[in-house]
Amino acid sequence: MKTKIATLAVFAAALLGASAMANAEGLMVKQLKGAYIDAEGKMVEKSEAMTAMKAKALSGSPAKACLQLHLGSTVFNFNLDINADTYPYPVTGGTITGNICGAPWHVTGGSLGSSLTIHGAINTPVSGCSSTISVVGNANVPSGYAGTYGFGGSSTMFNHHTLFLGFQKTTCP
Repeated sequence: MKTKIATLAVFAAALLGASAMANAEGLMVKQLKGAYIDAEGKMVEKSEAMTAMKAKALSGSPAKACLQLHLGSTVFNFNLDINADTYPYPVTGGTITGNICGAPWHVTGGSLGSSLTIHGAINTPVSGCSSTISVVGNANVPSGYAGTYGFGGSSTMFNHHTLFLGFQKTTCP
């Protein structure tokens, strides 16, 4: 929704002959008849707009993504924390549950876009369980990824199909 608002604000500013400015992070503020439009479409003073943009650039826009990996009866659930300000979306954290050995695991990084990369590690070492997982895949229609995953530094041990269940879900399996 914020993207649509920002896009509409930029479009409106262009129609009204507004001039554009960008800060070091590449975020836009549009000048319109002595006032400025921030990235959310609000009319603000220049100093207020620049301060708000810098704060948002430093914090990123946290969001959630929910995915579910399948290989026969093996099902891993990924509740990912992502930065929605850039694409492909950087994976900044999250959890892995399901029938992965020693669940829950924590997500240590990755990316979500036209390809998928997820790295994870077990929260507490469990005897007989690997300590790391890597999942890779390419977008597959409808709404999923096909690829491979592995443990202990490998990402090519097993094939998988991973379903993309959605963004900002109130519950993620």
